[in-house]
Amino acid sequence: MNVQTLVIACGNSLRDDDGVGPAAADIVKSWQLPGTKVLAVHQLVPELIDEMKGAQRVLFIDAGTNVEGTFQASIIEPMKSRRFFGHHETPANLLALVHELEGRAPNAWQVSIAVLSFSHGNEMTSKAQDHLHAALVWIRDFLAEPSCTKSA
Repeated sequence: MNVQTLVIACGNSLRDDDGVGPAAADIVKSWQLPGTKVLAVHQLVPELIDEMKGAQRVLFIDAGTNVEGTFQASIIEPMKSRRFFGHHETPANLLALVHELEGRAPNAWQVSIAVLSFSHGNEMTSKAQDHLHAALVWIRDFLAEPSCTKSA
């Protein structure tokens, strides 16, 4: 499959609102958009570089606690944050590693969805569900524009 856009949704559906990432991944995957590949992961790991290097753009989706409003969308620039590989990467660090290995990095954005609870459980709060649905409107518009450079 020719991957134009790679969606990487991060989170743990067993930690209440942290499940917004996997929930977003399920919904975006159900749209079956051509050229879009969707991954749901528990955390950002260096192994994702293999998926990222072939994409033209990457959209990271995750829960956020310091988000103003319902969600925030922002452009991510490659920025190496440390000298060693680990299993708690940032989107910026993964982009820097792709650039270092491939000589280029895909354009990237991050959508952080405002959440309230990271308690043990598999039920998102109603606020997190509302915020997820608001973010999905932006995500759908973003994915519909192959050369999208918009931010929220």
